[in-house]
Amino acid sequence: METIAHRLRSRFTEIERTTHAGDSPSYRFYSRPEVEELLTADCIADCLTEFARFKTTARHDIRRYASIIRQSSMLIFAALLLDGHEAYIMEFVLRRDTDERLPYTGDDFKEYGDLELPPLVRAHFLKRQRELKPVMLGGDDIHRQIHPDDIIPIMSQTKTGAGGFGTVWKTGIYATCQRLVPQEEASHGVVVVARKQLEDGLTGANERAVLRLLQTLKHPNIIEFLGSYSYNGVCSLLFTFAAMDLGEFLLADARPPMEIRSIYAAIHGLADALCHIHNFTLHDGSNSTAIGMVGYHHDLRPANILVHRRTFVIADFGLSRLKPNDADSKTKLHGGVDDYLGPESFDYETWTNGSVGRPLDVWALGCILIELATFIEGRGIAAFRDRRKATHGTSMRSTSCAFHLDRKIHPEVVRWIDALAEEPRDPQLRDLLRVARDMLERNAFLRPKMSDIAPRLELLAVASCLNAVETWFADHASGSEPAEDSSLGASILLEHIRIGAWRSTFQSLHLASRMECAAAVLAAITQLAELLAGLDPDISATAATTMLPQQVLAGIDALCSAVPEDAQRCLLDLWSRRVCDIDDFSVLEAIRLASKPERYRVVGVAAAMKQMSVAISKSIKLGGRSRYMEANVIELDEHVPPLPFGLVRDPSKTMGYLATDEGEDDRGQRVLVEWKAYDAGWKNHANAQHQMMDNLTNLLDPDVTPRLGVASYRIPSCLGYFHNPSHFRFGFVYALPDSVVGNQNESKVYSLNNIIRMANESIAAGLPAPMPDLGDVFFLAKDLATCLLDVHQAGWLHKNLSSHHVLIFSPDPDSASQCIASSVLTGFNDSRPEVSGFTLGPRQEYAHYQHPEYVGGTNFRRAFDYYGLGILLLELGLWVTVTELRTDHSDLPTRLEFTQKLLSSYVPQLGGKVGALYRNAVRFCLDSEQMAAREGWSHGDVEAMHSLFQEKVVVPLSRCFA
Repeated sequence: METIAHRLRSRFTEIERTTHAGDSPSYRFYSRPEVEELLTADCIADCLTEFARFKTTARHDIRRYASIIRQSSMLIFAALLLDGHEAYIMEFVLRRDTDERLPYTGDDFKEYGDLELPPLVRAHFLKRQRELKPVMLGGDDIHRQIHPDDIIPIMSQTKTGAGGFGTVWKTGIYATCQRLVPQEEASHGVVVVARKQLEDGLTGANERAVLRLLQTLKHPNIIEFLGSYSYNGVCSLLFTFAAMDLGEFLLADARPPMEIRSIYAAIHGLADALCHIHNFTLHDGSNSTAIGMVGYHHDLRPANILVHRRTFVIADFGLSRLKPNDADSKTKLHGGVDDYLGPESFDYETWTNGSVGRPLDVWALGCILIELATFIEGRGIAAFRDRRKATHGTSMRSTSCAFHLDRKIHPEVVRWIDALAEEPRDPQLRDLLRVARDMLERNAFLRPKMSDIAPRLELLAVASCLNAVETWFADHASGSEPAEDSSLGASILLEHIRIGAWRSTFQSLHLASRMECAAAVLAAITQLAELLAGLDPDISATAATTMLPQQVLAGIDALCSAVPEDAQRCLLDLWSRRVCDIDDFSVLEAIRLASKPERYRVVGVAAAMKQMSVAISKSIKLGGRSRYMEANVIELDEHVPPLPFGLVRDPSKTMGYLATDEGEDDRGQRVLVEWKAYDAGWKNHANAQHQMMDNLTNLLDPDVTPRLGVASYRIPSCLGYFHNPSHFRFGFVYALPDSVVGNQNESKVYSLNNIIRMANESIAAGLPAPMPDLGDVFFLAKDLATCLLDVHQAGWLHKNLSSHHVLIFSPDPDSASQCIASSVLTGFNDSRPEVSGFTLGPRQEYAHYQHPEYVGGTNFRRAFDYYGLGILLLELGLWVTVTELRTDHSDLPTRLEFTQKLLSSYVPQLGGKVGALYRNAVRFCLDSEQMAAREGWSHGDVEAMHSLFQEKVVVPLSRCFA
């Protein structure tokens, strides 16, 4: 009858493994995890019941012994079991010997005389025990001395390279007998590593020391050192395996599958790794500097750079050194002539090695960059090497393909670089070649440091990755023209515009700022490029896809967040402006409809405003009816109280009530009416003006054109317009601000102009004059500038900026100055799209607020609005009206002379009252075109003027506080 022990021995054949290490003998071994799976406590207990000594033992005692054996002596039990000596396990158990004691030697049995094993059992056990405990590779940082009788679980071995220091093997190790590589990377139970077997007698002590220090960097472009051991007198170093080195990569018959962006990222990785090696710093647990060292590789060439997981990894540190910080990196070159060594490395006249240091690595990498540029452009690497072939020396001659000749850069290398840079296919190639050319400085002392080279290459990696991202969006945007029902097409278009705005914003940063955030930017844009590359090429065909995948949108957000906060604000503004540059009405409509998600809220608002702008030739309808309302629904205030002496009544504004459906006794909603008169000048423009009023009403109605930020509370909501033919005018109807709604019947409307006049009249009469808080002045000034920026961004011009159109709602005149923080901007009744050429010239009553060049027939432009804002801000800062100032200088015959007087005499006064930021903002407004011209811009460059206004006015005013 077959015993349980016999069945177990049969099952052990299933987990038996055999080493295959080339010409070395093969050995049988068993992996501990597989033994554990086979020898369960129940199996051991069943086996023990067959022992004679346990025939009368209770089952629970047998299970206790089985548990002890499995937990502490399982391998000893397996070694005995395999040779049929399992009954002797109790000799070990009773002596409390465990698996930790393995392997035993013959002397051990002599030492422990009470361990009674027959000679045959002892002989079998001594031989078998090592099969049950093969060498476990990895898991510690010390160099291991492996006993000659131990079994190293090598399953395969293929020679992949050889050099003066030893041989490199592609080595397969049984996965469960190692801690070098994650188990997930195993194939058929085997993981692969690279094993560098040193020549006999070499210990590799220096290389191991350098590698262990460099591993603390955990740099992805430095080869991962997995461990080392000595076996039968031979030292082996273990590394992550890479199937190809850079030399093989460059000369491969079929182009390896690696994107250009990945090559640039890998190039930067090499430079960054060398930068860390050249200036090595080891930190202690508290992150304070513990060790600072000067390092160098000294043998950088394509054969010593591996291609692994779509990046380049520096390997072979056999010649590398790490010296104390106060030591010179210079040392005599070890080794002979090599194509990638610099001109300082070897004296061909005396046939001696020169003193070399970190600059040697810089030269070598520069050479490699030129070969990589050749590869990127699809030129022949072999042909380039043939062109460099030259004979060096006189008495003793040597032929090589070095990049230098007669101690300076090889003329053929210069010609090759020039040819590559002539018409490159890759947009970053010229910059890459410039960096490489700088690195091939013949004088090692003048050669740039790696710490200067790495940031330049990092920016090139960013640019290359950005090209890939923009190419993806360009390809998919061109095939996804956003129809009104295409949210995906609109999403792709919006994100494409956003990426373009990001590029412009990033490039506008100072070089130091770009380098400072380059690491975060490169990480973000690399991840984004990977996400896009992994999408279905025909993403638009995916059912139920209404937007780009969330991870892509998150990737774009991460990219935008990687730049400084000021740049993020500029990016958002530029994104909105470029959306507003779209003139296709159907595209704007698709964007507006797709802008419901929160991420598109800002640009959606901008698109909706621009949509109103391009609707000049259409009659925009709301609910199927025009914005025109019948005059009988408006009840104008009949009794208008007289104004205090010295104040100016503004006939263009009236208070009234808009009839509602809430009952006959209710007078309706309190509203503001702003009049727009017409005359014979409209004769040839009547239709255009009617369309303009419809469009203007929609622009000022937040239910049609959504608003964000300042505009949501600074510009009143337009409810519609009506005709008042008896006075030859149209009335635009506005809802009162939210701050007034609660006491609308008690509130009266005052212009900022009149509030200033009242204060000055009181001062002239020797009476106390209420003045606004300086903080309220700054708050209003900042909001007015931001409002104008938003209006211009939508493609509209205000054309009527003045203190007459800044309205304050207050119960009485005395408290009005304390309410300026909640005032609103009106006067839009002359506003029109920027593209409209129609103009009637300035209105006479507001002539002081108009630019000197603005006369009837002159096309209005943004600088004219800036001028009006400048006058308004001047009044606000000095708390005096421009009319008073003009009266004081009635001797100046022209508006231009008066403007010069303001700039020379009154603007400087602002510094002492409201500060330099405010003063300089006003100066720009009053002299924007001249200041722009001094910076090389024309007033016709709309985007430049917009950016300057934001930079010189909006941003400085936002920094004014009190």
